[in-house]
Amino acid sequence: MRPALLALITLTGCNRYILFNQAGYEQASFSNVADVLFIVDNSASMLEETSDLGLNFNTFIDTLTSAQGAAPVTETLTDAVGNYVVYTQERGRFLDYQLGITTTSVDFSGQTPDAVDPGEAGLLIAPPLQKGDDGLADAFRYDLLCQAGYWNAGQVPDDPAYTCDQGTPSVISKQYLDCVCGVGAWEDNPQGSGAEEPIEAALMALCRSVDDPPEACFEATSPFAGSEAQQNEGFFRAEGSVVVVIVTDEGDNSRRMPQGEQDPAEYLEAFASFPKPVKFAVIGPAMDPETKALTCPSTAIPTWSVDRLQTVASATGGFYRPIVEEAASDASCVPTRFSDHLADLGDLLANLVTAFQLQSIPDVTTIRVWVDGEEVGASLVTTDEESGTTTTGDGWTYDSAQNAIVFWGAAIPGYNADVDIFYRPLDGKPRELPF
Repeated sequence: MRPALLALITLTGCNRYILFNQAGYEQASFSNVADVLFIVDNSASMLEETSDLGLNFNTFIDTLTSAQGAAPVTETLTDAVGNYVVYTQERGRFLDYQLGITTTSVDFSGQTPDAVDPGEAGLLIAPPLQKGDDGLADAFRYDLLCQAGYWNAGQVPDDPAYTCDQGTPSVISKQYLDCVCGVGAWEDNPQGSGAEEPIEAALMALCRSVDDPPEACFEATSPFAGSEAQQNEGFFRAEGSVVVVIVTDEGDNSRRMPQGEQDPAEYLEAFASFPKPVKFAVIGPAMDPETKALTCPSTAIPTWSVDRLQTVASATGGFYRPIVEEAASDASCVPTRFSDHLADLGDLLANLVTAFQLQSIPDVTTIRVWVDGEEVGASLVTTDEESGTTTTGDGWTYDSAQNAIVFWGAAIPGYNADVDIFYRPLDGKPRELPF
């Protein structure tokens, strides 16, 4: 028998979920809302990487949309059945996301902290882009290439044959930038700071996005004034999650940590002071997390600065991907496939509606799960001995890497579903489960 306590919970809206952490009956809300913040390195060394991000951005958008549009039709029973089939196959289509973009430059060009320019110290380049906006990928590409990215005109190739009606080329040229941004407009973008601070920039962006910034926003070294609250108006919504996407070929030099400090615990604590989860997906320098060996560094990158980025990604249930790799044919270094990274990002966002992060590490044997008042059993996971292929049946699994319950197949919660997860934390509190 489920406890009477659950009868007190009332949910409204689509894909809104409640998770009970048995440690003190704390609760956290999860929904299909995702605020996605891109922190892009705009220093001089990022020419190739900024080009690849702009050229491959459609891969990301395609993962989160479908030919049927940005929102489901639910007028008839047939619509509902069709939506369920699509939902289990293309979950990202049901994600309510918006996209904001700023840079790794926290130093500001104005004279005071309340006079920062767009792209500096966490201030968004432009108002956030919403799912369903016409030309979303083109609008993001404009913000990235024409306002955020720095271009050294002497290094951008010429392509005299390119005309504006040809669409997206295989290589970004001066002519393509002229078509997207306006003739010569891209040459005015300022070069970003050589002291990249992507983690501080992410914190400042969130501080500028909420009505009542937490105390961490006002730390003495941060370029933030109380008057700057809500400068990034509309980006931080009440429900869901924030996903920070850092794209850089350098490490992190954020100012709250001394040089050489690799553990970003202070920042993780600051992000935890916001009222919804913050995940990090990082496309950064290639470094083996075991040996700490850097591959293809563009400059003399200290390993501790890369450790910071790898730690914030792993600690928040995100991912870390290398921005460069050695070519298969020789020892030269080439950018990695941004299309693959952006597909991974799309999958991470889609996973927000099927994976429910727990607030404590559970005793896995005590986990019990209900959806809409019906208990859901654990998935049966089988492996084919010949092919090695793993099949996960309907139900749920516990993912220790994310510290999350992940739903599979027919057990994936639908619209307006109530999801309740009970477990005994490994810290031993409380002694009894409520059933």
